Amino acid sequence: GVVTSADAQRLVDLGPSPDAQPQDAAQFRTLWGDRAELRRFRDGSIRLATVWGANAMPLEQRAQIVPRMLAFLLRRHFGVLAQPELLHADDQSTADYVRPSEAIGDVTAESAGRLFSLSSRIVEFASTRDLSESDADRVTFEAAIAGFDQLQREVKALEEKLPLRVLALHAVAPGLRYASLAPPKPLALAQGRGDDAYVEPLHVLVEFTTSNKWPDDMAALHKVKSAFLLRLAECYAAAHPNAHVDVSSRFFGYGAQDGLLTGASSVQLAGADDFDYERDSFVDIRHISSGLTFRLSVLCEPEGALLAHKAQEMVRAGLSAQADALQCAHRRWMRTTQWRAMHHRQILDLCQRHHPAASLTIRLLKRWLSRHMLLGQSVGVPDETAELLAARVFTDPWNGLAAPGSAYAGFVRCLQLLAEWRWTEDMCVVDFAAAGNADSEDSARVASARRVWTTTDGLSADAYATLQAAFDAAIQRKDVRGALRIVTAEDPNAEWWGTVSPVLTRRLQSLARASLQTITNCISLG
Repeated sequence: GVVTSADAQRLVDLGPSPDAQPQDAAQFRTLWGDRAELRRFRDGSIRLATVWGANAMPLEQRAQIVPRMLAFLLRRHFGVLAQPELLHADDQSTADYVRPSEAIGDVTAESAGRLFSLSSRIVEFASTRDLSESDADRVTFEAAIAGFDQLQREVKALEEKLPLRVLALHAVAPGLRYASLAPPKPLALAQGRGDDAYVEPLHVLVEFTTSNKWPDDMAALHKVKSAFLLRLAECYAAAHPNAHVDVSSRFFGYGAQDGLLTGASSVQLAGADDFDYERDSFVDIRHISSGLTFRLSVLCEPEGALLAHKAQEMVRAGLSAQADALQCAHRRWMRTTQWRAMHHRQILDLCQRHHPAASLTIRLLKRWLSRHMLLGQSVGVPDETAELLAARVFTDPWNGLAAPGSAYAGFVRCLQLLAEWRWTEDMCVVDFAAAGNADSEDSARVASARRVWTTTDGLSADAYATLQAAFDAAIQRKDVRGALRIVTAEDPNAEWWGTVSPVLTRRLQSLARASLQTITNCISLG
């Protein structure tokens, strides 16, 4: 039968009761062999079941449950071999122990069939090969998120020693939302490894309570932010002597003109892609218990309001160059402090609550893009756009299908989306409100025989009409022109992460078609 997303993430597969259904129970034991266990459940029932993991199982391993089940059954009943990364040694011995009399194939024969699966390649890229088995348990997204939660408690404990009370810490790093290419590796494990010359810090925004004492001058405001971080680093180092704490700021010892760019005028900022507020001023904390490095920046709401106010002043004064520079700075501030934080929460919720397979799907898509040297804001597809592409296939299934139940199906659908979507004519919407509704086939609707994806039950008709009006206006302005453009309810004009150029979009379509053909050939030829 078809495995739905809800079934694919189950850790325990329930079977019949031996007392109430003895014939079905015998068939279940024949099917699963020693994998079938007799268990008593909370409701008092005693049933056969197969257990595939514990509640603490990482998402990337949980997404491999269905392929493991398939590989186990094929080995037990048909003698088909699978890679050890997919079917563990314990599973292999259990499958081979007392095989059914009607089983065919010999797993010891040289002519034994072999299972084609993307799983082995996926597991190979997802795992860290230079770690021991005990260390590999620490290199998980769950461990990184647990380290962030502990850091948040530690920083909040310093409130009485800081000028303002810490309101919240907002994670914005892909490694803290199950979306980085590999789980964040603790620095203690990375030291001495040839492939870890640089370990990416996990960026976190520190939000303080509001105050009317922030300065109105941009340069002064940045210096106050730096002073806040210095005080935070001093207090944290005193409370945790073994932690390694470093403070850095672009504005230390420099006279920032207009508070926008060190050693340059505000006019030069217009279109300067190298300016990023997350590298403005920060404190790096090497966390003791997790071994991860967190990069903390200050989220200052008055800074955004001040940039917007100055931009309006330049517009009224008729100084277009200065206004463009300030508007550019305000957009980058919004992207770093507001939009990334909201995007982070949406992707984290998608992977953690609704679709465990979404995490590995995102990572597969990013790896595919990076292998073609097309991943990244400066070279092609921003990380956030890649995450939205993967989120699309889970929130808005097509052709009446339910959301993908495995990462492999999700990755193939991402390639189909890239290969077949009509970017010039059709609006591509990611509806995070529909994430919980996409599990059922009834919620997936088809627009026409041309296989156009449409919105599901999350967005209201008015909200969808607003997005369509914004898309039609972009077409009138000739802003679309075949560019890869993804919108959400919060970003109707696709300004958060921008659009991918038409030339690169056509290249992505060609690569996606070629990849789909390769997958089809591998499946058909074996």
